[in-house]
Amino acid sequence: MLNKKPWKLWEAILLVSPFILSIMVTLFAANRASTTGALAEFSMSQFLLNSAIFVAYAACATGILMSKYELSLNDVFGVKTGPSIELLPTAFIIGFAIVPVMLLLQKGCIDLFEHLNISIEAQKSIQTLKSFDTPTEIAVFSIMPVLQAPLVEETLFRGILFPAMRSTAPRWLAYLITALLFAVVHLSLLNFVPLFVLALFLSWQYEKTGNLLCPILTHAGFNLCNILIATGIIPLEKLFPPS
Repeated sequence: MLNKKPWKLWEAILLVSPFILSIMVTLFAANRASTTGALAEFSMSQFLLNSAIFVAYAACATGILMSKYELSLNDVFGVKTGPSIELLPTAFIIGFAIVPVMLLLQKGCIDLFEHLNISIEAQKSIQTLKSFDTPTEIAVFSIMPVLQAPLVEETLFRGILFPAMRSTAPRWLAYLITALLFAVVHLSLLNFVPLFVLALFLSWQYEKTGNLLCPILTHAGFNLCNILIATGIIPLEKLFPPS
């Protein structure tokens, strides 16, 4: 179970807000690059630097809380409590298992948007991934969604923000707000509902296990499975083709 954390909600908001703003700026820049046909060049030249900056920021945010409240890493994120190391691979496999559910939700959103005559497009990261021709480019670009994104996003949204909201607001509101922020920050109308549901599940997973490694690994497995689908290695996308 997730233990009560000592930091205040305003501290969590102060630590998470710069990340949210920076992600939105990065995605806005990617959108601008896509309009000029330079999306792939932008991504390959910038994403490693961006990834390093985001990881460093998450580490600094964690370090601030550890220093202020004299906590260990285990105190902050419960990385040595909850499920044993032997059970953690299960969390990774769960990430793969929930992808079909998310694809069904995405297909439902596509049908709804078409009925409402709303134009939608895939996330820029998926568009960029599909534009690469060599396995090396795909492997390098995959570092961001498989390693950096789960580590940073789970640290900030689930590890820092969710416990603070859970201690201050009603439990349902903590789930709702963190899930909304997680979905909104990705700036993808097509994937808003699947990401919202994913965030709810990851928060529940962290609350039940008290170990942040579980949602990190599930998130990583989820993103890796989507990459394998986007690149055609797993032909699951054929079951839910865009209309």
